[in-house]
Amino acid sequence: MGLQSLLGYPMRTILTMLGVVFGVGSVIAMLALGAGAERELLQEIGRLGIQNIIVNSVESEEPEGTNASGGRRGGMINFYGLKFKDHRQILETIPGIKKVLPVHLNKKKVWNGSRYLESTLFAVEPEYLETFGLNIELGRGLSSQDEDQLARVCIVRPGLLEELGIYENPLGFNLAIDDQQFQIVGVLGEERFQGYAQKALVSDARSSEIYVPYNTVLKRQGTRSFSGGAGSWEATDVELNQIVIEVTDLDRVLIVSKMVEALLSRNHPEKDYELIVPLEVLAQRRKTQQVFNIALVAIASISLLVGGIGIANIMLATVTERTREIGVRRALGAQRKHIIAQFLTETTTISILGGVLGILLGFGLVQILVLFTGWTAVITPSSIVIALTISVAVGISSGIYPAKRAAALDPITALRHQ
Repeated sequence: MGLQSLLGYPMRTILTMLGVVFGVGSVIAMLALGAGAERELLQEIGRLGIQNIIVNSVESEEPEGTNASGGRRGGMINFYGLKFKDHRQILETIPGIKKVLPVHLNKKKVWNGSRYLESTLFAVEPEYLETFGLNIELGRGLSSQDEDQLARVCIVRPGLLEELGIYENPLGFNLAIDDQQFQIVGVLGEERFQGYAQKALVSDARSSEIYVPYNTVLKRQGTRSFSGGAGSWEATDVELNQIVIEVTDLDRVLIVSKMVEALLSRNHPEKDYELIVPLEVLAQRRKTQQVFNIALVAIASISLLVGGIGIANIMLATVTERTREIGVRRALGAQRKHIIAQFLTETTTISILGGVLGILLGFGLVQILVLFTGWTAVITPSSIVIALTISVAVGISSGIYPAKRAAALDPITALRHQ
């Protein structure tokens, strides 16, 4: 009888259902965006390795001249950042460490004939590429033999080859990096670091970094880089731009990070370094993301609340409209629970159908958002269950009061209602 009542007024039923449809669609879309953002976060920070600790050199905020020694012709040499001593002490004195990788960075001009670009030269040990999941698509990686022989070889990204106009097979091609020739022995995949991972690893946003053997750069070029014109020059001397520490056990990451911080704070009172612990960052970001997800769902649920109010409003109007009908049924022997069941059947049916249509709408909204914004969105089974459960709960709760009011009508009074 409840279903017949809904089918008897199809337009009213559809309009009543729309609030639930849009509410559920909004919840699905919001949860999908939240899940997509969390997945991106996990991928982004996960690439740094949750068992890794990254230490970067940064220029301290000391007064000018505190950290530098004057140079000729008005030039200046600026000394700051991590030292070889830091790398050695971390390796020798802190327990629970699997490996400690030194990294030296330098900005260099890379030439191919008359074409050049500014690139970041990463002087790294062979394990560095494996540690951060940098996959070789073509050729080979760096080796310990390259380190021992101080070989002038390099690994590049496709973006660098494209900018320099190198379209043939790049293996064996000689790149002019400043005044030295480096042979390309490997090409990395297209995937590059983004967002926080890019910032933490000081990666090139244009994906034009070059990876070369650590010993080759340190022993052939040194740690000092120069810039300036004919009238004056400026130099920067940073022994190590980065130290990557891999901890043997996940449970010891935070302990080791505190020990590293204590050691570096003694060696660097000017605080010319920054410590990045991906495990800590991940925990903080996930907590923030969870709060953000709750806020999104709360905002979207307002639409469901409005839909519930709409259902309650229509059902109250229906009670007045069907007063005589209710009186007849009560007179024929229907009990109050039968009247309540009929009205709740109607509201629950509206909410379930609205929830199903809302889920389909949510899928469509997610596809449109992904298409036009490029955001990452993931629809999970739990989000569908949550949205459908909320819609059913809204339907039942919004129908309880009208149902009770209908059941409470006095049969004699209801029969006399015109």
